[in-house]
Amino acid sequence: MKKYYVTLFLLGLGLWSTHAQSNKNIVISGTKFTYPLVETWIKAYQKANPEAKIQLLDKSQLANQKPSIRIASYDLEQTELSNNQTAIPVSKYALLPVTSAKNPVNTKFQKKGLKYEDLKKIFTVDPEESIEDNKPEFAYQVYTRSARVCSSITFANYLGGQVDDIVGKGISGDDVHLLEALKRDSIGITYNNLGYLYDLQARTPLKEFSIIPIDLNENGKIDKDEQIYQNLDQLLATLSQTKGKKIPVEQVYFIVDGDSNPEEQKFIKWIQSEGQKFNQSLGFLSLGEEATQIKSASSRTSEGRNR
Repeated sequence: MKKYYVTLFLLGLGLWSTHAQSNKNIVISGTKFTYPLVETWIKAYQKANPEAKIQLLDKSQLANQKPSIRIASYDLEQTELSNNQTAIPVSKYALLPVTSAKNPVNTKFQKKGLKYEDLKKIFTVDPEESIEDNKPEFAYQVYTRSARVCSSITFANYLGGQVDDIVGKGISGDDVHLLEALKRDSIGITYNNLGYLYDLQARTPLKEFSIIPIDLNENGKIDKDEQIYQNLDQLLATLSQTKGKKIPVEQVYFIVDGDSNPEEQKFIKWIQSEGQKFNQSLGFLSLGEEATQIKSASSRTSEGRNR
């Protein structure tokens, strides 16, 4: 009989240990361009919390495994969340228009920049179908993502439209492949996040590409206070102070279920405080006071009932 009780005790202990361990396990997957930042957060967090088991996986690595945290980096609608899910902001990022360093009109771009309406014409009007007055003064070829992904949604929102409104050649794979297209086409134009556009050590644009300055005050030239694009830290400082949508900026969210485990909650709280100090080094913005959390309709209903 004693042996039987001992066996049950050991079995129960094993189950408890497995359950306790599972509460330390976190699997994250989602927007690929955020991975360098998320990996940095994970390493720093695990250094202080070595018992935490956190995996950052590509979709191809998930197999039948469901991530406990999904990364999304666009303006989420409440209806896109289900089962008491919450989208918690953890960072922000910016997108900029970019062309090849070999583009013959780069000198003009650097002097005059592009106004918001110029960008709308380039990215949303087919040059072969546009009327003469609507055509820019230079030849170009737009490259965009072939799928509805976070960067294309954010850039389309900035232009006041939908992903399908962006014209040009669709590129599959990852956002970095948009830049590969520019290497093959000197008049190519696309958009991308700062982490892909800048040398993160030198804090300057990658030599193969030329950032197209956005004429923030739309006076037809890049004034001294608008010459912010050649230094990543200066650009990030300006973006953190700029109000409105002069340059496309969006939040990065961690989407979690309502019954997320305590370790997930602890990790996210750490990111929103201690983790923010890593953002700028990797081309991301800190959250700021205007960060907004999104809850599913079921979450709101459940909260209302519990009051």
